Amino acid sequence: MPDHKLVMHPEDPRAILQDPPELLESLRQLGLIGPSFGHLGELHHRAGPRFLELVLFEEGVTPPAGEEACHVALSETTEDTIFLGGGNAQAPSCPGCGHRHDGWRERLQEWRLAPEKPWTCASCGRQRKAHELDWGRRGGFARHALDVWNVREDEAVPSPELLELLRVVTYADWTYFYYRFP
Repeated sequence: MPDHKLVMHPEDPRAILQDPPELLESLRQLGLIGPSFGHLGELHHRAGPRFLELVLFEEGVTPPAGEEACHVALSETTEDTIFLGGGNAQAPSCPGCGHRHDGWRERLQEWRLAPEKPWTCASCGRQRKAHELDWGRRGGFARHALDVWNVREDEAVPSPELLELLRVVTYADWTYFYYRFP
């Protein structure tokens, strides 16, 4: 069974995380995270006492339990902005006209070499940076992220309270998408 996660990240793809321990402590005090443990060579955190108030599951969806229980990880800040999409990423669309960008995987390879080079819409001719395209809830660009593991696509969203805490602590607005491992 493939792994899934809900990925939250700053809307500004260049934003850096000034104080990761402060953010983790704020998330602990809010009740999102509990005790830490090692997972895949990284530090992860078990769900805290208010997890289900802060990650809102759709009606009728039961959060996984046991070995498959949800847990949270804060990624380390990367030097450069990276594309965070997974196996479920889809062709982005132009926010101006809605045209889908074919060949987007190849374009992402080019973007990695020249991130400032704009993408030109084949339909309306507008030029936009890769992070300015509409990736839906299947991809994003950032230098760090907060991952909630074992959340399937479209089954849960971060609460307004959680997004507000992230904004206050990091001085940046946050958004989210769903990641599926291939």
